Amino acid sequence: MIDYIDNDVAYLLGLVIGRGEFSEDGDIRRLLIHFPFELMQVTGIPGSRLKFDQGTEIRLCLDDVRRRINELLEVNVDIETTSNEITLKAIFTKATMSWRNLRNLTLDKSNFYEFELPNLLYQAPLDLQKEFMRGIADSTSSPSHSDRDQAGNQRIVLQFNNRNWKLPIQVCKLLQTCLNVNVQHILFGHPNIRASGQASQQWAKEHRLRVFAEDFEIIGFNFGYKQRIFQEMVRYNKRHRRYESKKCNPLVKKTRTTKPQHPGERDERLPLEVRRHFDATFEVCRALGCNQGGPTGEMVLGIDNEKNE
Repeated sequence: MIDYIDNDVAYLLGLVIGRGEFSEDGDIRRLLIHFPFELMQVTGIPGSRLKFDQGTEIRLCLDDVRRRINELLEVNVDIETTSNEITLKAIFTKATMSWRNLRNLTLDKSNFYEFELPNLLYQAPLDLQKEFMRGIADSTSSPSHSDRDQAGNQRIVLQFNNRNWKLPIQVCKLLQTCLNVNVQHILFGHPNIRASGQASQQWAKEHRLRVFAEDFEIIGFNFGYKQRIFQEMVRYNKRHRRYESKKCNPLVKKTRTTKPQHPGERDERLPLEVRRHFDATFEVCRALGCNQGGPTGEMVLGIDNEKNE
């Protein structure tokens, strides 16, 4: 399959895995990629002159994407707009080679609730890995000044659906081990991590993979308006950052705080691997099979990374 992947396919695959879905109804096959948005208007960092109507900008960016992948998919690609979502839509009336290859690359899974990274991406050339990550970024991230840590450092946040617990770990591995991009941490949608109160039921939120803006600079965004906001965030961090970032290293992190028990810890919506109590988000990473890092002495953190939600 690696011979099938070029930059356009890698980017499309990132979009699909980030927010896509396949469906089949008889001889009609559909590929949908969703771009929801909550804010009608987005701006740059405080004091910036950047201001964008998000619906209009996404539509313009998707016009470029459509031109880029029309020939690749061998079908017409349409754009549908609602008040808070824009959808890229391709309809296949037969099982074309592009349809079959995309289904193979997504391991015959159906939607972004369950998509995983194909293993071949970890061995792919660097330019393909970057283009794939730009597809992930364009479909799962909206650069915003609100995504900053307690010291004011700007972060890029990749958001993954709460039902998909494997994808954040796999994307983190691609970033850190292949692209040398430091990941601060993953804020999982687990009751011990995301519930504001002991009995709160508002825990099934998206998983948020956080990267300091300048660490994400080798990837960036293909969506023009996102890239412009992102570049402001990078410049801000380069002027104001107070410390050097390091790779997330779950195998050597230590917990110094204990979270209260939560009634949702054994909720059936949670996969079996995480249907238990956790005191820190890196413990969730370990439970999900993350084997990054080791006892190198480079990173032993005794902090509660989830408190700055």
